[in-house]
Amino acid sequence: MKTIVVLGGGVSGHTSALFLKRFLGKKHRVVVITPNADWNWIPSNIWVGIGAMNKKLESDPTIFSTVGKKIYFFSNQEAKEMFDKDPKSFIEKADKNWKTLK
Repeated sequence: MKTIVVLGGGVSGHTSALFLKRFLGKKHRVVVITPNADWNWIPSNIWVGIGAMNKKLESDPTIFSTVGKKIYFFSNQEAKEMFDKDPKSFIEKADKNWKTLK
C-alpha cells in the first residue's frame, strides 16, 4: 500500500484527492494536508452547475518532490514549496490524520 499526500484542501486539492481515491480504490490511501481544521465544500462550484467537469484531471506532472523512494505530487507550486520546507512534518501529520480517517 502506498500513501499519496495531497497538500491543500481547496478546490484543486480536494478534486485531486477525490479523483486519486476513485482511481486507486482500496489499493492505496490518499491523505489531504491543509492548514484549516474545517473544510467547506460548496456544491455549486461552476463545473457542477454547468456539468463541465469530466474524468480528465488536469495537473502538471513536473510539480513533485521525492522523499526516500516516495514521490509526492502537488496541485500547484505553492503547495510544493510548503512541503519542501519541512517534508518530515507534513508526512507525520498525514500519517497521524490517516488514523482518524479509517
